[in-house]
Amino acid sequence: MKMVHKFLFLGVVSTLIDYVLYSSAILVGIHYIIAIILGYSAGLLANYIIGRNYIFTDGHKLQSTKHEFIAVVGIAILGALFTVIIVKILSYSVFQMDPLLSRIIAIAIVFFWNYLARKFFVYH
Repeated sequence: MKMVHKFLFLGVVSTLIDYVLYSSAILVGIHYIIAIILGYSAGLLANYIIGRNYIFTDGHKLQSTKHEFIAVVGIAILGALFTVIIVKILSYSVFQMDPLLSRIIAIAIVFFWNYLARKFFVYH
């Protein structure tokens, strides 16, 4: 399976983890930014562990696992920031969209950021 297809499958698994936590938090009344951070963090951890061991196995641009993890977390922090901005615009300012739907849109957009940033900056 091509790497992008594997990454897409991994994205589905980690996104399910992320979205279930996010949705649960929203439904019990937790602020959307906290809900995004909770879901995104759990999804990131699953994504990093599985991605490193099963997808990006051919080579690492960084010298140590520690540096690699820091780079992946940095990329994820930017992804989480993009997610907050997208959800804010779609649900809490301009469009008043359902926050569960706006999160799905944000996931789709941020997927490309995460893949490209990890592919070009962290792994070969």
